[in-house]
Amino acid sequence: MKNSLIKGIALFVVIFGLVSCDKDFNSMGSDLVDDHNFTLEKYEVQHLKAYSKATGPVQTNNLPINALGIYKDPYFGTTKAQFVSQVELSSGNPTLGFQPVIDSVYLHVPYFSTLKSTSDTGEKIYELDSVYGYAETAKFKLHVYENKYFLRDYDPDTDFESAQKYFSNEKFLVDAYKGTELLNNSSNVAQNEEFLINNKEIYIYKTNGNGEYLNDSGAVLADQNNPALRIIKERKLPGIWLDLKNSFFQQKILDAAASGALFNNNVFKNHFRGLLFEVEAITPDQGALAMLDFSSAEIKIIFKASNVAPTTEAPNPTRTRKVLNLQMGYKSSTAKRANCINFIEHTKSADYQAKLASSDVLNGDERIYLKGGNGSVAFLDVFGPDVKKAVNDVMVPEPNGNGIPDELEELRINMKLNRWLVNEANLIFYIDQSALYQQATLSNTKQVEPERIYIFDATNHKPILDYNADNSNGTTPKKNKGAFGGLIERETVADANGNKKGIKYKVRLTEYIRQLIKNENTNYDDNVRLGVAVIEDINSPANAAINPTNPITIGTSQVPFIPVSTVMSPLGTILYGTKIPASDPNVAKKLKLEIYFTKPNE
Repeated sequence: MKNSLIKGIALFVVIFGLVSCDKDFNSMGSDLVDDHNFTLEKYEVQHLKAYSKATGPVQTNNLPINALGIYKDPYFGTTKAQFVSQVELSSGNPTLGFQPVIDSVYLHVPYFSTLKSTSDTGEKIYELDSVYGYAETAKFKLHVYENKYFLRDYDPDTDFESAQKYFSNEKFLVDAYKGTELLNNSSNVAQNEEFLINNKEIYIYKTNGNGEYLNDSGAVLADQNNPALRIIKERKLPGIWLDLKNSFFQQKILDAAASGALFNNNVFKNHFRGLLFEVEAITPDQGALAMLDFSSAEIKIIFKASNVAPTTEAPNPTRTRKVLNLQMGYKSSTAKRANCINFIEHTKSADYQAKLASSDVLNGDERIYLKGGNGSVAFLDVFGPDVKKAVNDVMVPEPNGNGIPDELEELRINMKLNRWLVNEANLIFYIDQSALYQQATLSNTKQVEPERIYIFDATNHKPILDYNADNSNGTTPKKNKGAFGGLIERETVADANGNKKGIKYKVRLTEYIRQLIKNENTNYDDNVRLGVAVIEDINSPANAAINPTNPITIGTSQVPFIPVSTVMSPLGTILYGTKIPASDPNVAKKLKLEIYFTKPNE
């Protein structure tokens, strides 16, 4: 057992101040607390094995956050993300009036953004979040079509007893039922053939029923082409803005009301089965990708209708302006239940593909490769072989093992006999900057690193104890559970391409390791396989299924789930693994599990 002692009153005072309220510490009695006779010891786990596994196609229906666009990662390759969603009425059986005629239809999906400042002219300046490849030249084609494929709630293969799962590679299901009309058919190519993600606030100007811009008094502007003369009626956050095809929505929505197609959402979602968003590169591998909450989207049909039926005496009653609100996307915390699927195509780079193919489950890998979406995750096997057993607190040979790794059993004996207390336990992952940034440096482009990685129980497919124990809030929701960790630590100075390179990630396993070594609660005494993944959102601990036609296989076992939050991330990183030779100059960056024990001095 390789130990290194850290002694000294000054260090002890700091550590003791952090843990003096710990129930495990106090359980030893006040006499121990009073005499201040302790040693703090750092123990580095000797048997730790890490290896990468490709996820293959993953479950992507009804995600909290969905990707749309094209993003080329300098190392990992190109991700192309497309989307389909049902559309719902905001309220069933709406009153449209008589002879409704559409003026306009628009769709707005806000980006995640933060208001940074307001100019002297009142223009609000926003900074976009969760947009990758953002640049003024990152244009791509965006086409919206009617979806005619019904997105089911329940799976007929289970006699409709289980929720339907759709996977990232199943776009072929809707392709066969795609409408033929381009619905975002505006003459403004920035809405279709040259779509561009930007951080500009969106203005809705004052217009008349013919779409002409008006001045303050309601008169038509003589110059219809000068935006400075227009009157801003409404401001909207930066986002996707699409003017949709009037004739389609007139026929599909307003004209169908008389037949009862708008009676409720069950009827409506069968009548109008939703919208399909397709993207295509203008220049190969170029574009940008945004993470979007489609449940915050708004679809507005603006029309005019009369409140009374026409008669012989009054065949043309006065029509007034009305709005029909539609919604899309799925949000479990609300009543929005529009089924949706994120289709993700990832063209892996040759090097990334080769590294995944050569991953060594038996001995571990020198580097581990994490990539969100339908990318890759890593697994950790901790505490090594099981060829001994404890008899009267002494380890003796047991060739067939007893189900407990020998290193773990030795730690349990030491805790029992020597009154060791687990003070803290951390996994330390160093980033291989050279490998990750090599292609970015050669191509003079920006390498975007994931802000966070996540450790999970890959045996039982759930969060570990430390995740559940941490209820802390960060400066943003993505930084919640800061004590649990996993947040990137970066260099303070940027390189020539504006990259502040990541140094390492640290994840806390204190509660998990403490309960595992104490071995007092059968709910927490199993040495589970740990999973590692990049994530988009720490607040989404749910699982996504792996497509059963292409499972993750480790030996004779299969991993059926991964965290849903890794599915929502397009980013990747390269971390130092566990199989690094002692002669390697980077051996100090080898993946470590460090456990700090507090020991009473006898």
